[in-house]
This record gives sequence, C-alpha cells and structure tokens, in this order.
Amino acid sequence: MKSIVVPVNFSACAANAARYAADLALVLKAELHLIHVIQIPAASVEMNMTEYLYQEMVDSANGSIQELRVELQRRTHGKIDIKTILEGGSLSIKVKELCGELKPYAIILGASGPSLEKFLGGSPVASLLHNLNYPILVIPENTAFRNLNQILLACDLDDIGSGIPHSLPLLKDLRKHFGSRFDIVTVETKNVLANEETIFRNETWKEQLKELCPEIHLIRTPKVEEGILEYLRHHEADLVIVFPKKHGLFDFHVSQSRKFAKHSPIPVMSLHE
Repeated sequence: MKSIVVPVNFSACAANAARYAADLALVLKAELHLIHVIQIPAASVEMNMTEYLYQEMVDSANGSIQELRVELQRRTHGKIDIKTILEGGSLSIKVKELCGELKPYAIILGASGPSLEKFLGGSPVASLLHNLNYPILVIPENTAFRNLNQILLACDLDDIGSGIPHSLPLLKDLRKHFGSRFDIVTVETKNVLANEETIFRNETWKEQLKELCPEIHLIRTPKVEEGILEYLRHHEADLVIVFPKKHGLFDFHVSQSRKFAKHSPIPVMSLHE
C-alpha cells in the first residue's frame, strides 16, 4: 500500500495541500497520513508552560486535525484510509521518523504565494528538503488537483544520465496511473555548444529512457528558474520535477529549486538521488 504524508499546520495553504493529497491518494489507492507537530516556542518554555496549557494546545490541534480528516473523507467518499498523527517536538525530526516507518510515495507541502521562499528557507520545513530522500511535492496556494497528463523534468545534462534513470520507477508509476507524457528541459547558463554536441552524439540516455519516450529541450538563459518559467509560458505542464543537489556546482541546486518553486504556477516535486 502506498503512503502519502502531509504535514499540516491548519493554515489555508496546508489545508489546500491536504485536499490535493487526498485527490492524489484516491487515484493511487494510497493511504493518507496527516501529521501535525506541536512546537512550543522558546518564549513559552521560559514562561514555564504548564501541563494545563500544553493540554489545551493538544486538544485544539486534535480538534482541528480531526475536522480536516472528516472533510477529506467526505471529499473522497470514504474510499481512502486517512490516518492522523499528533506529536510534540521538532517538525523535521518527527516527519523524518514517520517517513522512516512508512517509506512514503511522497511528502506533500502547502505553500502560500510569494511567501514560499520564507516558508522554505525560514522554517523547520526547510530541513525536509535536505534530510529526506523521498519525493517532496510542493503545492502552490489555491492549486487544485488535476490529472498529471504532462510532466516536465527540469534538470541538467548529468541528470539525464543519472538522476532521471534513478527515478525511473516513480516516473513509470506516474505514467501507469495518469498516462503521463514527459518533457525534459535542461537550462544552460554558460557556453553549451560542447554539451549539446555531446548529448546528441551520446545515445546512452535514449536507451535508459526509451520507455518514457521523452522530448529534450535545451534552453539558454542567465538564470535556471527564468528559463524554465519561460518554457512554461509557452508549454502546458501539470507537474514540474526537479533534481536538487546537496553539493556541487550544478546550475539547479537546492537554493535555486526554492526560487523556482516560489514562482512556479504549478506543483513542483523535488527528487533526491
């Protein structure tokens, strides 16, 4: 049974991500796990938070998560199993522990418009992008689920021969459930002539990816995210997949993935090797 994990904080964007996750789980016939982690601010600790006040926080959070669960059960007509987890402590640690148990198909996060950069860079959620080797799907505010007909793989030339083949099981599963078509877009910010000659001369990638039948598009722009957004202005896509690196000089590393997700009008999935 596939599992989908959704951290929720009861904001509008988190609730929207949970709805998207429920619709996705319905198609995949997956279990949905809603997790809320109660994080006590340092100021509250200094003020000696009492057991009574903490229990008030727990009761309030439990009421909110159960209310969301009921909404999602109605939304999916009771056809998926929805579990709720309420924990205290560090969000990143608790989500990592849960994922260690479940080995989830994806972790789905909600993002609120222009504040996504702060959401990713200034909160504990940021560590999820670095420390979890599971697909992380970021859902823009007000984005509703739709069939994943067209998937854009935004990558560099190395990913075509390494990151994408590593992710083939997931990509094939998406195609199985959604009949997805794939386009590969690689953005080069420097002199790309030698790389273009290399990729078109090397047939290895075609053999590795022949089951996906992707089209490859090479784009030249000063910034990676600008190139991909420009591509999206002229081509339809239902999902963008990126391959951020923890180290190295690639032109689409983690920080640029955040920048792109901030502006992307469609869901962005991050896949780590």
